[in-house]
Amino acid sequence: MREVSIIGVGLHPWGKFTDKTFVDIGKVAIANALKDASIEWKEVETVASGIYIWGGNAGHISGQYLASVFGETGVPITNVYNACATGSSALRTAYLSIASGQLDTALAVGCDLSPPGMLGAKSDNPRQDRDVLRWRMVGMPNPTYWALECRKRMQRYGTTEEDLARVKVLLSKYGALNPNARYKKVFTMEEVLTSKMVCDPLRLYEVCATSDGAAAVILCASTKASKYTTKAVKIAATTLGSALYGDPTIRISALSAPAKAEAPMLSESYSASQQAYKQAGIGPEDIDILELPDNSSWHYLQYLETCGFCGEGEAEKMLRDGETAIGGKVAVCPSGGFTSFGEAIGAQAIWQVVEAALQLRGECGERQVNNAKVAMAQTYGLMGNSGTTIMKV
Repeated sequence: MREVSIIGVGLHPWGKFTDKTFVDIGKVAIANALKDASIEWKEVETVASGIYIWGGNAGHISGQYLASVFGETGVPITNVYNACATGSSALRTAYLSIASGQLDTALAVGCDLSPPGMLGAKSDNPRQDRDVLRWRMVGMPNPTYWALECRKRMQRYGTTEEDLARVKVLLSKYGALNPNARYKKVFTMEEVLTSKMVCDPLRLYEVCATSDGAAAVILCASTKASKYTTKAVKIAATTLGSALYGDPTIRISALSAPAKAEAPMLSESYSASQQAYKQAGIGPEDIDILELPDNSSWHYLQYLETCGFCGEGEAEKMLRDGETAIGGKVAVCPSGGFTSFGEAIGAQAIWQVVEAALQLRGECGERQVNNAKVAMAQTYGLMGNSGTTIMKV
């Protein structure tokens, strides 16, 4: 397998854009990535494009719609749909096209236009859609699942409301410095702790919003990267994980969980991260920057353990001791995280990679992590979908 590098990155800022289509925001991200890589569209040899169900029928062939804007060149286009791991899947598809030796350049792009409010289900055949049944019959949107797991954690490890609020306070400081973030307000502990309760114990400011956004990366065989840039970032690993039997996590769209744990929590993410460490030949102790999926404050704490950055029940202490802040043991979500951007399902995994790559290039200004050499981006999705990407300079 050939070594692959990221030679260009691009974003469309996150927000809610009711007057735009996924093509409108996707083409901005792609154009920015092409410019960043100093590469012409006609030099891109394959496209992997991801979007979630909010793209409608056109979203099923999002890559073709985006290519029609830049010019149809006849290259292979793969359209990807894999819940929150959609972006990871698109990136891995583009990566493998180059690593296998088939092609030298590739584009991975993810877009999403989320509905207002909490994410719901969409199906033309509810009888065959368990997710629709879960929503219509039980009334359990995503934060309910996260709150149930958070309550379990509070009972087991003594997690406090202050611990949950502390996550938001820390990440809001980084989001305020990120020009692409949707939310730029710096929050105090009091503001978070007095915000409305969404699903006990998770408050409004401890759960991420739903957003629109797009992200793109240009990949190239590392041996040819110098033709385009002097700031290439190497991909040390890009993996996908699925759930392991016996995972005690109350899985979104399910109504129960195993009574006895026979696998790690969030086992799809455990699997993806373990694969990535093996592929990259490193361990969590070697990671300088970690972009994890902080869909809620509970996720932030749990993922530190799931991905091996500390033992069970130790994440709160890491947070309190400043080990997850910029300048600490591992800088966690120096982008500002999902809490500052919101969840744009088809785009978020590639967005995490873009943010990590910018850090490794030393281009993040006041929120720059000094001397960062290795970064990891981790996301997860519906029914046991997860992706991990490790990058190096």
